[in-house]
Amino acid sequence: MPLAMRPVRVLLVDDHAMFLAALHALLDHDERIEIVGETDNGAHALELEERLHPDVALVDLQLPEMDGFETTRRLHERRPDLRVVVISGMSTEGVAKRATEAGADAFLFKGGLHDEIVDTILEASAQARQTLH
Repeated sequence: MPLAMRPVRVLLVDDHAMFLAALHALLDHDERIEIVGETDNGAHALELEERLHPDVALVDLQLPEMDGFETTRRLHERRPDLRVVVISGMSTEGVAKRATEAGADAFLFKGGLHDEIVDTILEASAQARQTLH
């Protein structure tokens, strides 16, 4: 299937089981998105990225074993074409700046609306696809 026609492959990384389940349910109903993996910690996210090759990783900042800043930094270093969208309950400007400095392509507040989350994932993926052409 041509790259532009296939669903965006998304890896979900969040240690809050209820939020992860809600996020999965939210995204699973959108045919433009395919959830390829889920994990509750940063170290496992690196393993899943290597095995699953997602287009976008949606990463929480407060994770066990390796926080979201370090996870984002390592994902970005390993695969500059992977788009990382940080999603967090911490919404200060300083947190968003740190996430961007770590390599995040976008920052979302966990209280965001469904459309905002989906649109950000699709926009991040579209940016990646444009750089491949």
